[in-house]
Amino acid sequence: MKLELDTTQFGLKHSSSYDDIQALLSYANDIGISSLITSTQCEDIIGSFNLSNFDVTAETAQIDMSLSRQGNFENFRESFYKTQKKLGYIELYSLMFKNADDLLSEQGLVLWDLISDFKDKEYVYKIGVSVSTPQQLIDIIDLIDIDIVRLPLNLIDQRFLGLMPELKSKNIEIHTRSTFMQGILLMNDYNLPEYFREIKHIISSIPTPKAAYALSFPKFISHVDKISIGCYKKEELEEILRLYNYPVKDIDYAQYRVN
Repeated sequence: MKLELDTTQFGLKHSSSYDDIQALLSYANDIGISSLITSTQCEDIIGSFNLSNFDVTAETAQIDMSLSRQGNFENFRESFYKTQKKLGYIELYSLMFKNADDLLSEQGLVLWDLISDFKDKEYVYKIGVSVSTPQQLIDIIDLIDIDIVRLPLNLIDQRFLGLMPELKSKNIEIHTRSTFMQGILLMNDYNLPEYFREIKHIISSIPTPKAAYALSFPKFISHVDKISIGCYKKEELEEILRLYNYPVKDIDYAQYRVN
């Protein structure tokens, strides 16, 4: 099962109730989802549930440019200790640099050494980074040996495909996000924001159900280890699972790529 549950939405207003989250986590476990991602906004919430059946990924703090190098070092360390406490002092599967630019900054290597110490102490099993552009990823893998990368990948945005063989040669896990392009690939054509009107003909040409093809794209890429999906309730995950297992036609996914 490549699906990975992104729980960051639990920290948003008008989000799921305790019972909703409990039912969602139980169902996720039942269908074979073994990993989840949390964030600082929702650690209090997700930490109140039994996470023993999941590999949990948490995020670092972000660099505060108003602080000194030592100040950011202390901030990162204290933020991690708070994360540990909120999540019940479990060993994290991975700790993800939330901002790739933090890792590439002049303070980045000092913070990397700090996180590496957490790994040496077995507080964290793997260290990763969330990136937005291929250039960020290239710069990072040329600089340090990361264990995991989280990157945007969907039918429209296929920029990272060319880098995947190199990532696998370095034994880097690939976790994808933005599968539905922030919901664009779930919209009816007439609801598309004006910004995307120029590629409306491409989006319209994706076979239906579009969500099934959006999920099948990363699913069938052998280099992809996990596909992050976010939902609020069990019923939403049931629908995502149905679409994940939908018998899609054999198509050329490259035809939907937009630069």
